[in-house]
Amino acid sequence: MGRKIHERNKRYGRLLLVAAINWLAIGLMIWRVDPENIKDFLIPGGYLPMMLLVTGGVFWLLSILFLSAKRAARWTAGIVIFVYLRVLGLGNLLNAVLILGLLLSIEFYYRREKKEVVNFD
Repeated sequence: MGRKIHERNKRYGRLLLVAAINWLAIGLMIWRVDPENIKDFLIPGGYLPMMLLVTGGVFWLLSILFLSAKRAARWTAGIVIFVYLRVLGLGNLLNAVLILGLLLSIEFYYRREKKEVVNFD
């Protein structure tokens, strides 16, 4: 039991380091790079380098908060989809509520599925 706690602490420290480096890269890109230079990189109007950095930053931050990569990936996907909708001019309160509702439904589904498995054992 004590070993799992020790491994989790080591993982937490590494996650903090990776997240800090990623958010530092995001800050440097905001500060030093002109948005017009990255606007049409591979995907026209997609801001792909910035979106990749934001995706990584949000994922690492949520991994630290949730201590679950799967859960962090689901929430990161929802956040990045909403950010892309904002870039395209389609992100509004209704879309945010719909994405949030979908993410919460998925969370409740997995939580209920986990409880049923525990009750059968």
